[in-house]
Amino acid sequence: MKRKRFALTLSLLPALLTGVVTAQQEPPGSTHLEQRLDQVLAALNSMQHQLDDSKQQIDQLRSQLEEVHAQLAAANGGTPQTTAEAASQLQSSVQQLQNEDEILQAEVKQHDQTKVESVSKYPVKITGLVLFSSFLNNGAVDNIDLPILALPKNATTANGSLAATLRQTIFGLEAKGPMLWGARSSAEVHVDFFGGVPYADYTTSTGNLRLRTARTRLDWENHSLIASLDAPLISPNQPTSYVGLGEPPFAWSGKLWIWVPQIESINRAQLGPGTLGLDFALLDPAAPGSPAISGDRQPDPAERSRQPGYESRVSYTIPLGDRSFTVGAGGYYSRQTYPYSQHVDAWAGTTDWSFPFSRWAELSGEFYRGRALGGLGGGTFKDYVTDPDSGAIRGLGDEGGWSQLKTRFTRSLETNVGIGVDAGFSGMLRYYTDPNATDAYTNLARNRTVLANITYRPKTYLLFSAEYRNIYSWPISGQVNTAQSLGLATGYTF
Repeated sequence: MKRKRFALTLSLLPALLTGVVTAQQEPPGSTHLEQRLDQVLAALNSMQHQLDDSKQQIDQLRSQLEEVHAQLAAANGGTPQTTAEAASQLQSSVQQLQNEDEILQAEVKQHDQTKVESVSKYPVKITGLVLFSSFLNNGAVDNIDLPILALPKNATTANGSLAATLRQTIFGLEAKGPMLWGARSSAEVHVDFFGGVPYADYTTSTGNLRLRTARTRLDWENHSLIASLDAPLISPNQPTSYVGLGEPPFAWSGKLWIWVPQIESINRAQLGPGTLGLDFALLDPAAPGSPAISGDRQPDPAERSRQPGYESRVSYTIPLGDRSFTVGAGGYYSRQTYPYSQHVDAWAGTTDWSFPFSRWAELSGEFYRGRALGGLGGGTFKDYVTDPDSGAIRGLGDEGGWSQLKTRFTRSLETNVGIGVDAGFSGMLRYYTDPNATDAYTNLARNRTVLANITYRPKTYLLFSAEYRNIYSWPISGQVNTAQSLGLATGYTF
């Protein structure tokens, strides 16, 4: 206030001096002198009014500041808050707003970036998982990059190994198309590098590109029509493992998984508190056959029958908060034709479940029983056995399944513990199979895998995982073979 008054005085000082000098130069009683004095008095009155207005404004500001201090003190439980503390809080709020603004600008830039362009001009998204995995194996196994089967230990085989690979890296494309007949159209394809066998040679050490799964689909509100290369319709659940993805966890130990071409009809209907699923599929099931000659594919026994395989599944899903409880039952049939007009009827009956105990725990699994299931990933790698006397072919009876308990401790930390078993009927194997067979797959009667892993995701796109596998493989004749494997993996999802 003093500074403002001093500034006003300085601004009027020239007028005062001019008036005084003029008054000294003019004779007393001069009219001009009176006019100059009137001007000085008017300027002084104007200055006084400005000072009064300034004082009134300062009083109002002081009153408002006291009210703000009182409100801050009340908000802090009666503790007075200094101006410095208020300024610090204000600065912190401004910094937070700046951070949020930077995040928003980054998201806008991300949406504005150039997308993958397709010939159809419809959206295409690139997805994938770059996976580095390593295995420390104790015992002889069929594949050191992904142990599935325990082999006999002898002087000619390695009874332990240490290996690392990136062949299980997965690359995918997802596309969304136009509306067709009232349905949303879409497609996706996924490949990895797990095909072939890598050697210590710069031309093959990275593995061969392999088609994993592919789908093209039309989705209506309660119905979907899908043409795909995918796991069997009767085996919908997937165990969780990030260490081994070249083949699903519990492959050949209770999980029917072979990716086969199929056409699926998926139907949903509301029934009571849940949803009823009625699904049906036609498929081209894999079955043992002669190796391809010069790359030309020959018909396998299932294709020789000149009819597709058939699948169906009935399921019921009840929502439980943000999760759901699902139970299902399925059936499978296909006809296989072998030389000399011999036929095998392959079939399976299945059940599957997914039950969340709570927000942090879930139990899932599957069970099956059937015949000639080697082409779907069961039957201990076999569809049939041969009578040693007559040479007649008989479909191998088989049963198996798996179950896994998932526990989520936090959003970024989870564990999975499970067991899977696949077992051919021992009576048929002992009678119809050569007891002197040395091939591990031909001589296999039962395979069991116990699995436990822990996965940590510090970011949604980054993961670290450790896994333990205990494999028991029973031959048709002889002692059980065992192997243990400790796997470590790190992956980047995009």
